[in-house]
Amino acid sequence: MPTKESGDAEVRLGSRFRRLFGATLVSSIGTGMHTAALPLLALQSTGSPMALSFVVMAAEVPWVLLSLHAGVVVDRLDRRRVMVWADLGRFAVLVALAVLIVTAQVNMVWLVLTAFLLGVGQVFFDLAAQAAIPDFVTRDPRSLAKANGRIAAAESNGEDFVGPPLGSALFGVWNFLPFAGNALSFAASGLLIFSIGADTKPKETLEAPRKSVRSDMVEGIRWLFGNRALRTLATVSCLGNVAATAQFAMLALLAMEVLGLPDFGFGLLLTATAVGATTGGLGAAAASKRFGPGTVMLTGKAGVGAAILVLGLTANAWVAAAMMMVTGALMTAEKVVVSTLRQQIVPDGLLGRVLSSSRLVVMAGGPVGAALGGILASVFGVQVSYVAAGAFLILVALLFYPLLNNRAMMRATDDSGR
Repeated sequence: MPTKESGDAEVRLGSRFRRLFGATLVSSIGTGMHTAALPLLALQSTGSPMALSFVVMAAEVPWVLLSLHAGVVVDRLDRRRVMVWADLGRFAVLVALAVLIVTAQVNMVWLVLTAFLLGVGQVFFDLAAQAAIPDFVTRDPRSLAKANGRIAAAESNGEDFVGPPLGSALFGVWNFLPFAGNALSFAASGLLIFSIGADTKPKETLEAPRKSVRSDMVEGIRWLFGNRALRTLATVSCLGNVAATAQFAMLALLAMEVLGLPDFGFGLLLTATAVGATTGGLGAAAASKRFGPGTVMLTGKAGVGAAILVLGLTANAWVAAAMMMVTGALMTAEKVVVSTLRQQIVPDGLLGRVLSSSRLVVMAGGPVGAALGGILASVFGVQVSYVAAGAFLILVALLFYPLLNNRAMMRATDDSGR
């Protein structure tokens, strides 16, 4: 029988975190809305597939161009203010886009610029929110795991479950509506963050002489690669992203050619992933406490590999939906555990820069996975790409077991506390 001290239910996160959670949920719904509505607007306004590809690309480019700079900003400034300004900036961009829609002045240049600026706001908001969690709760692993799990569930519900169908439905009624509603969501998120009292704790970086931006970025990168546990986590996450991107890049083709699903059925597969992600986010803290963070990561990685493998071997839509739910749950649980470990290991004054450096390493696996998935599907068939990605993830879990087991993770967090 669990004691009062050990029970997850007794962990209290406080009103400051609850406002961060609310802001993240509202902001994520807005992100999900424009993720669905912007491509639809691009096709409606230009009728060009190239415009669609440019819009999607423009939303991803800020992570490559600005993540390291954003990490410096997050470490130098009040993270609450960074999130507020990110939301206000996205609010202004969407108000401008709504005016362009009403006046019929939308063109490809405005759409690409809008996607890019919204992506910039997301980079700063996401990094600041992740780095602020230890500020709003504590560095106790139970509190961090519970907080990260709720943030992951909020992001999944907003960006994947509620936002996209809401954005596309409102677009069908009037193309102006999803962007006006999106602007309001960012305004509400900014107000919630603004209502959180400013953190009075001095940042470690402000106690030392101010360095150049380049020096700060290099310090974050060196910290990441100089710590074996963090280096291993970033490497494994990057390899996992290779397989995950290969899976999702070919999902529409798998749904159409193998599962025989219509467009609506493809959307249901994505919904199944979001449902699983919510479950994984909310249950990650309890699983990590019960089995240990290393076990959750390794089992999650191998379990995702097995689920992707089954996706490559089945032609049953219900089995495929179940596997998508499994991948969503396990990938999100892994994400929560990794975020918690980083927040435990990295000093507060370096957290933004180390997070941004890690995110850059992880995202490098995306284009590789998309390319490999496309090549394997073109040469051998779409199911082969899934079998290969699943087997690859299982192999990764086996190879990294010595560096990611519970003992290794406990040693890493113990060393960071000394």
